[in-house]
Amino acid sequence: MTENDYAHWLFNIPWVGNTTVDRLLCSGRTCMEVYEMGEAELKKILKPKQVKAVLESRNVWDFDAERKKLEEKGIRFISRIDPGFPEKLKNIPNPPFAIYVKGELPGEDRPSVAIIGARLCSDYGRYMARQLGRGLALAGVGVISGMARGVDGISQKAALAAGGKSYAVVGCGADICYPDENRDIYEALSENGGIISEYPPGTMPKANFFPMRNRLISALADIVVVVEARLHSGTQITVDTALEQGREVLAVPGRVTDRLSDGCNHLICQGAGAVLDVNDVIERIADWNYKREGSGIGKEDGMNSTGSMTFVEKEIMEILDVIPVSFSYIADKLSVAGMDISVPELLKILFDMCGRGFIIQKGSYYSRKIH
Repeated sequence: MTENDYAHWLFNIPWVGNTTVDRLLCSGRTCMEVYEMGEAELKKILKPKQVKAVLESRNVWDFDAERKKLEEKGIRFISRIDPGFPEKLKNIPNPPFAIYVKGELPGEDRPSVAIIGARLCSDYGRYMARQLGRGLALAGVGVISGMARGVDGISQKAALAAGGKSYAVVGCGADICYPDENRDIYEALSENGGIISEYPPGTMPKANFFPMRNRLISALADIVVVVEARLHSGTQITVDTALEQGREVLAVPGRVTDRLSDGCNHLICQGAGAVLDVNDVIERIADWNYKREGSGIGKEDGMNSTGSMTFVEKEIMEILDVIPVSFSYIADKLSVAGMDISVPELLKILFDMCGRGFIIQKGSYYSRKIH
């Protein structure tokens, strides 16, 4: 039996939530040691109802059967003690002790953007959701949302159709497709992204689960973009958690007479960045990537050989020198050389080259990396 098996048991005890788990694991206890704790010791930490739940769960929990259930559904249980647990989820208010994942998690070395908004969106909202989802996917940015009707599902479907990665944080078990009309998105996410939940497989959606999952959507993202939202709506919950977690919030402006744009316009008035097209988001991502490079994440020595470069990457290396040049300068030079590359596609190439240690990014400027 592994420590993760005991963590899975601990996570599924009725009446024992994240805060209680933290109390049980204080002073360096392992999950296995919690499993072996006597009733007298448990009573010093837990309420009588919780003590009873812990003792009863030991009698009914079948470690082998529970492990097999997850394997059959293609779902992984990842607890906070697992090296694979996302760093972005560790230091947020009310962090989850564990998550269930069908597919994969967003890469820590790649930027991710959450696109959220109204379920009953307008044609304008649908258009912007598609444009943003597609453009970010082409730039190599992961699109995170809740797979809900409207803006969420539309942006994720567009990202997947463009060949990108998308990740859904759901308010039910990771094996449950909700709403069922997004079945095609759910199936595609399993192959080109992932479905993430803090609820055990088989858990049906409940209204009170969705506000809780919103904090995970914002936590896994580097930037949150609101496409359409009424002034007082569920989207505001995600915005609030994003700001609490220190994430940047951007919003798509709309007509002042359109109630579906009230929330976005209000956010912009309060200081949120305005998104007119995908390039506005990509520009903010460039700032994110600069901060990431500055922290040393993704830097590797000995990666300056041009032998494994594509033709376009070699052309970019010919353009760059030790003096930083702007993104626009690179795009213009490539265009003169007869290479018609879209802004999102070029951003993706530059992201890759930065991550592989070929070039350095400072804001929207790039230069050769000198070893």
